Amino acid sequence: MSAPLSPRQLFNMLDSGRISREEFRVRMKDCAEEIITEMEEDHLNPVAAFLEQILSRRAASKLLRHHEEKVIREVLQALSEIEDFQPARWLWNAAHPHIPLHAFFRSKREPVFRIVALEALPQLVTVNVEYSTQGSDGLVREQIRLRRDRRSQLGLERRQLVPD
Repeated sequence: MSAPLSPRQLFNMLDSGRISREEFRVRMKDCAEEIITEMEEDHLNPVAAFLEQILSRRAASKLLRHHEEKVIREVLQALSEIEDFQPARWLWNAAHPHIPLHAFFRSKREPVFRIVALEALPQLVTVNVEYSTQGSDGLVREQIRLRRDRRSQLGLERRQLVPD
């Protein structure tokens, strides 16, 4: 079973006519139920939720020491637009500044998503990520290269798996 698509991907599919309004509603309901389930888990185990939040804040803080928040959000947004990128469903609203940056990192909670390294140049960004996928025990490590287009928006140039 494939991972649910992000709301951004679902909106794009609806706008392009690839899915019907009814299918859109059903898939958005799945996204909402996934979020509600996580909220219930956090309520039932507040200590684990608090520890995850501390780890996520640390990950965001580490990135913020070397990069502006605007750049990090732009990279997360570009990653969310990669069609077959599993963590996209967690990153789709990264451009919204009212959502804390740490909310996009998942250090221990499944599915895991971490930025291991980020190198940002004016026209080119290279980001190394680790993430888990459904039905897999290990982590996927990828190096993703993003390049700015004519409109100065980051888009995928190249992806490659990074060996352990």
